[in-house]
Amino acid sequence: MKIIIHKRYLDAAKEAFPQLEFYTEIDQCPQAEALIGEPSEFVPEKLDKLPNLRWIQSFRAGYDNLDMDYIRGRNITFCNARDIYSVPIAEDVVCKILMHNTNALTFLKKQREHKWEPFQKRIEFQGQTVGIIGTGSIATEIAKRLQGFGVKIIGYKRTPLAMMAYFDEIQSGKRGLEYLMSNSDYVIVTVDLNEDTYHMINKDNLKLMKESASIINIARGSVINEKDLKEALKNNEISYAGLDVFEVEPLPEDDELWDMENVYITPHASGIVKNNKQRIAQMVISNIQRFIDGEKLANVIK
Repeated sequence: MKIIIHKRYLDAAKEAFPQLEFYTEIDQCPQAEALIGEPSEFVPEKLDKLPNLRWIQSFRAGYDNLDMDYIRGRNITFCNARDIYSVPIAEDVVCKILMHNTNALTFLKKQREHKWEPFQKRIEFQGQTVGIIGTGSIATEIAKRLQGFGVKIIGYKRTPLAMMAYFDEIQSGKRGLEYLMSNSDYVIVTVDLNEDTYHMINKDNLKLMKESASIINIARGSVINEKDLKEALKNNEISYAGLDVFEVEPLPEDDELWDMENVYITPHASGIVKNNKQRIAQMVISNIQRFIDGEKLANVIK
């Protein structure tokens, strides 16, 4: 069996499967049956060079920028890295909430200005309501961590569901989304980007939020209509946005979001931690073994 794998994981794969042939470049092995690596390698012009390809393993959770119709059309099994990034992203969300709730952004500014200005504008996080749009592994890890703060957690799922662990209630449908937006102190966006979720957060539901409420996006930039979000922030229709993803990335240097005092920006880095390399290696080795044994692979995207 011949497999093309990213050079970062070549040694681990060779050690685990000395009987297999591994290559690091597509041109080195046109006969490869599996391709393991970054999404930039999974474009039709490159995949056309691999007529025997049966399985693609991505190191990323997202696949909205891939030609999935092409991959499905060739009957290639595609697997993503679901669950790999859930814990660090959940920790990042907690950070983005507390950066706002503890007035950290204001105090950091005062520190740079060498100003000692205590003020009483903080409200306890305990007792507030957090709405999480999406109920996948990232949302679950977020809800799990927020439980200890004593907050109410509302989840939103497109298909109706009575209850889920770590959530106080689950909403669905148009009315359910409106309920979440209007009742939450913090709205957290975790859904995949697709035709149904493109600009699902826009001026029509942003206007439902409390003026004191905030929104955090660690999903994909285009789930939120960024133009509408900017207007809501500039007009103080909502209090704060913690953003890790944007409609255009990298975020242009002249984008007004950079200079908004009620915005906390991270450069699509919420899931980046040193622990990922070990988790990805374990995922890859486990799925290679399943592939060899003819078993169902983990994280298959239909």
